[in-house]
Amino acid sequence: MAEPDRVLVEILVAAPIDDVWRALCDPIQIQRWFGWDYAGLSEEVQMVAAAIAGGADATGPERTLPVTGMADRFSLQSIDSGRTIVRIIRSAPVTDASWTGIYDDTVEGWLTFAQQLRFMLERHPGVDRRTLFLNGRAQAAGTSLPLEALGLIGVASVPVGARYSVAAAPGDALSGTVWHRGANQIGLTVDSYGDGLIIVNTRPTTEKSAHGGGTVLITTYGFDDRTYNGLRDRWSAWWRERYETIEIQPEVPVSA
Repeated sequence: MAEPDRVLVEILVAAPIDDVWRALCDPIQIQRWFGWDYAGLSEEVQMVAAAIAGGADATGPERTLPVTGMADRFSLQSIDSGRTIVRIIRSAPVTDASWTGIYDDTVEGWLTFAQQLRFMLERHPGVDRRTLFLNGRAQAAGTSLPLEALGLIGVASVPVGARYSVAAAPGDALSGTVWHRGANQIGLTVDSYGDGLIIVNTRPTTEKSAHGGGTVLITTYGFDDRTYNGLRDRWSAWWRERYETIEIQPEVPVSA
């Protein structure tokens, strides 16, 4: 008996379905929300656009965009003239249909991407961004994982939509609202980053991360080179001191 489809992510976006559709299909729009800056982003954006374009009617209150090469698809449902439900759905057999407590990098990635899509459409439509992505592993048992190490544990209990204010470990004063919360990640808007966004993901113990680890994704707006480079250097240096670095994107020289 086939396993039922599984909704990986479901979010409500305060944007019309036509705007959401364009954001998912237009390479220029995709580059404003998908993932993070790195040398191959433009090529990946073209692949994403090709993968999710086609195979669906671009009209009507409900639309589906298959992701070529994957068992996942986007499902869009118009609620009214200004809001859209976005679902990312997987059609694949699983050994545990509930997936309760399962950590999956792909699912965590989809949640991050969906929230990036929502953030762009609701807060910065048509605006370019600059990002910093940090990915690493704890080097020893008992090492604080990113949320705790950054000093954000207290924010984890702040309701979604409520204000927060905290001094983050790399030296930045962060304040804004709690944007979203998942089982393993939290998103915070940051006033001082041009109404930016920081998403912190906590990776539990896995085969490749024996002591856990995680990622930090920072999105900024309106930063000149000096301001952005200062943020990049502070956070990258702090990250390297605490974690076995898997990647920092865009790539930063070790001496920076």
